[in-house]
Amino acid sequence: MTAAIDLLVEGGPEAVTTTTVAARAGVSVGWLYNFFDGREALLEEILVSCLQDLDNRLDEVNFDLGGPDWKEKAKAGVEAHIEFFNETPAFRAIWFSTEFTGRMIRANRVHDDELAAYLARTITDVRPDAPQVPLDVVTQIFVGMLDKGFDLAYRESPDRGNEALLQEMKRSSIEYLAAYLP
Repeated sequence: MTAAIDLLVEGGPEAVTTTTVAARAGVSVGWLYNFFDGREALLEEILVSCLQDLDNRLDEVNFDLGGPDWKEKAKAGVEAHIEFFNETPAFRAIWFSTEFTGRMIRANRVHDDELAAYLARTITDVRPDAPQVPLDVVTQIFVGMLDKGFDLAYRESPDRGNEALLQEMKRSSIEYLAAYLP
């Protein structure tokens, strides 16, 4: 996996082939096929491991929407997302690639859906004047706002993200939640 990640960061997804990964790792292509059924499987494994890293980062900052301090926890979660994007060039290389396959899209969607469902379950209180929208819809919109914000910020500035766009994404997504959470 280290060889595949290094090639991905150095040359993008097109640089990741079973032949180049095997050569970089010092193993035979046949040996590699014992674990991966091809380059797409290598890229998918990198994506999944990156999403697991993101989840670990979110756990570390106690990202949820419960309690009176939900806003601070939400800000910490968004900051953890930003740090993840900044510190994980392999994820950015896949996420912004034309090599983002159907299975990778599904894995990313499942991750987003699970994150939104988790956040909805953590909500402990709702504003009495909140619009009548199911909380799972609210959290899906919130996660979607983050996704689109990252898309905009890192397409404009691929290495570190456009800081003004990232800060506006953070502000606007948390203000959106404030329409529902006290």
